[in-house]
Amino acid sequence: MFSGFVKAVDPIGMLHKINVYFTHWGLHFPSNSLTLKVLVISLSTAEFILGIYLLLGMRRRFTTVVTLSFIAVMTLLTLLINIYNPVPDCGCFGEAITLTNEQTLGKNIILLCSAIICFAKKKYMLRLISERNQWITSLYSWAYIILLGLYSLHYLPSIDFTPFKTGVDIKKAYYSPDSLTPASLASFDCFDKYGNPITETLLNEHGFTFLLTLPDIRYADDGCNDRINDIYDACQDSNYHFYGLANINADSMAINKWIDLTGATYPILTADPNQINAMVRSNPGLLLLHNGKIIEKWSNNNLPVITTEGKWTPSQNKWLADLSYIKLILWFILPHYNNIRSYLDWQ
Repeated sequence: MFSGFVKAVDPIGMLHKINVYFTHWGLHFPSNSLTLKVLVISLSTAEFILGIYLLLGMRRRFTTVVTLSFIAVMTLLTLLINIYNPVPDCGCFGEAITLTNEQTLGKNIILLCSAIICFAKKKYMLRLISERNQWITSLYSWAYIILLGLYSLHYLPSIDFTPFKTGVDIKKAYYSPDSLTPASLASFDCFDKYGNPITETLLNEHGFTFLLTLPDIRYADDGCNDRINDIYDACQDSNYHFYGLANINADSMAINKWIDLTGATYPILTADPNQINAMVRSNPGLLLLHNGKIIEKWSNNNLPVITTEGKWTPSQNKWLADLSYIKLILWFILPHYNNIRSYLDWQ
C-alpha cells in the first residue's frame, strides 16, 4: 500500500525509473510516453488497492490470489535485477526510501512468504468492514489513488521526496556539505553553451533567479512557450535572472530546434539529466531561487504570471503541495472511519 502511495505521489519520478529498466533491456520510450504514464498510474493503483483490501480483509479469496501472483512476479523480476544490476536501486519506493537491489530482493522474499501465508490462511484474515459496505470503501480507494496520481502527473508531486524540495538552500549545500547532504546537491553542476562551469556564478546571483528546467528538450512541451517568454520578458523588466537548463547530453540541433520553435532569447545552460529531472518533475518546469535557495516550483501546466510590480502568482497546487503524509492519510481514512467503527462495534 505504501509503495503504491508513493508512486502515485510522484509518478514522473517512477516513470523515469521504469524507462531506465526498459532502456537496459533495449526498449526505450520517449520521456513523455503515454504508455509509461498509464503503466505508472496502473502500477500504483494496483499496489495501493491490494494493500487496502488486505488491510481491511476485503474480497479475501480474490485479494490473496492476486497478491500472491503479483508478489511472485515482482520477486522474480527483482532477482533478475539483482543479477544484471541495470540500476543501483530498484525505485519501488520512489525517492521516499532508497533500497539497494539486494535489499529489495530480501524485502520481496519476505513479502512472498507473507503472501503465501495469507493465501493459505485467508479464512482467518480479520475483516474490518462489512461486506455490505465494502463497495463504498473500494470505490473511494480507487478514486482516491487514481485522482492523486493524475493530479501529481499533471502538476507536481503532492509531497516532494527529491533533494530539490522547496526551502532547500542549494548554495549552502554546495559550499558547505555535510554527511547528510544529498550527493545531487553537493555536486550540483551547470555549464554554459561553451562547456564552461557556471555553477558558482549561478548560485551567487543576488536576488531572484528563474531556472527553466528542460530534462528532455526533444519532447519538452512547447505549447507553453508564450507564457515562458512572457515570464522572461517580465524578468528582464524586474532585473531578475532567467536561464534555461537543458540535459547536458542534448545535441545542439535539439537545443536550436527548441529555440526556433519557441523564439527563446534566454541563455540555455546544461546540467546532468538526473539532476534536472529531480529539480522539477515537469518538462519543462520552472524553479525559482532566491540567493541560491529554492523558494518555489511550477509545472508547465501552472506557470506563474509575473506582474509589472515584479510579483508572481503562487502555485495553483499550493493547497496540496504543502500536505504532509499525515494529512493525505487522514484524507483517505476519515471517510471510512464510521463504517469501520460501526462494523467493529457490531462485532
